[in-house]
Amino acid sequence: MKKLHNPLIDFRYWVLISLASIFGTNTGDLAVRLCKLSGIFPPEGLMGLKHAGPLPILILLFGLLWLLEKKDNDKTELFFWSAILIIRTAATNIADMIAGDLHLDPLMCSLVLALGLSGLALWWQSRRPQPLDPLFVPQTHLLYWSMMMTAGVLGTILGDYVADEYGLAYTAGCLSLAMAILVVLGFKNFLVMTPLYWLGVALARVAGTDVGDWLAKSAEKGGSGLDLSTATVISGFVFTVLALFWKSKKNSH
Repeated sequence: MKKLHNPLIDFRYWVLISLASIFGTNTGDLAVRLCKLSGIFPPEGLMGLKHAGPLPILILLFGLLWLLEKKDNDKTELFFWSAILIIRTAATNIADMIAGDLHLDPLMCSLVLALGLSGLALWWQSRRPQPLDPLFVPQTHLLYWSMMMTAGVLGTILGDYVADEYGLAYTAGCLSLAMAILVVLGFKNFLVMTPLYWLGVALARVAGTDVGDWLAKSAEKGGSGLDLSTATVISGFVFTVLALFWKSKKNSH
């Protein structure tokens, strides 16, 4: 994506990344439900994978977004945050497909994904300008989006695992606190370092998974008591309002 379409990596960015993760958790689950209700795919899902139904649509949406972004020369973050939400939604579906439909071991999958993300981070580091700027704008090429997808799948699988082990409300609260501490203490300094930047993104995905699930699940399952549709509207509203009306202090980059 063009630099003028990308946000500044500041405190606002980290808040929006966290909120997008919550919203994307809800949209991923809602997309699967809507695919089932639509009757487009058989009840057992696409090729027997019940969480794979939305993926072809999401791939087409990302491709269309990519083409439209190339033709737009206005300064806007619309394309960046739309891409983040599409990828986060797809990551939720892919993770649920891996751990839920294929029943692969979540810890082993998390380890493989973490190693993959680390390898991609080293490659991304080699392509970043030096020295590192505490307030920088990411270069959002295909490598960047591949890493966002990897972090999203990792965060969903690991988030679901810890919620099953320790309880949804407890892990949602603890992970949210950990993410808040990391961002407040590090957004001006160590989070600009490539390994810790992607650690921050991955943690936002883990925390967002549990917070999104807590918001959308019944009280009997350890959630807030809201239904999925209401939770999606709430998380989407909060994200959209902040993205539109909260401007970076340095908005010329």
